[in-house]
Amino acid sequence: MTALVAPVTPVPGDPPSRFAGLVATVRGWVRALPAPGDVAAVAGAAGEWLGHATLDPARVLLGREDEEHEPADDVLDEAPPFARIYTVVGAVQAGATGLLSGLLGAGRWAPVVGVVGSLCLDSLLTTATCVRAVSHVGAHYGFAVRSDEDRTAVLALVATSLGGTAEGDRRHLAALVVMRLSVQRGPTELARLVPTVGPVLDAALGAYLGARLLARVVDDAERHYRARYLRERGVLAA
Repeated sequence: MTALVAPVTPVPGDPPSRFAGLVATVRGWVRALPAPGDVAAVAGAAGEWLGHATLDPARVLLGREDEEHEPADDVLDEAPPFARIYTVVGAVQAGATGLLSGLLGAGRWAPVVGVVGSLCLDSLLTTATCVRAVSHVGAHYGFAVRSDEDRTAVLALVATSLGGTAEGDRRHLAALVVMRLSVQRGPTELARLVPTVGPVLDAALGAYLGARLLARVVDDAERHYRARYLRERGVLAA
């Protein structure tokens, strides 16, 4: 005859088991971690600040202003002379960060280092370069970035150049720029899988993509500010 043993149920008020306490602790840590959007917003805001901090609009206009302190019409004669410089800077910066993250990511921690390096270093510096390039083109046409609205417009233009629409405040746009940059940086991560030459391929592909990205951003900024320049002078219909 088999005796029936009633299942033991926890009594209300009993202290939780060690396992339950560990699970609760881990959940608390996970909830305390910043969301990907928050990390992207911080990186984007830092890059946006760095881009503006390294450009003095007054220097761009120096020597090309008329008596009324307006940019002279020779800005329409040719593309900004510094446009190609940003393409080179984008290639060098992306290639260098790609090589660095590739070398540091050799081994079992490669995926972790690659993601962190791309989001925190490459995206931050690329955001700064893109923001500086757009602001530089704007100042070239006489539209210096002086207010929060101007800075929001610059971020929106960068985000639009990276693909898709761009709406929202500066924090949202900064996060959007970084996330779109991270998506575009993704193909270079596959180069790490190639033995021995992975970091070199990562750097080469990063340099190529960086050059194309900056060239597109500068080209979009030039079209935008050139059209705005002409509209405000009644040459183009609003």
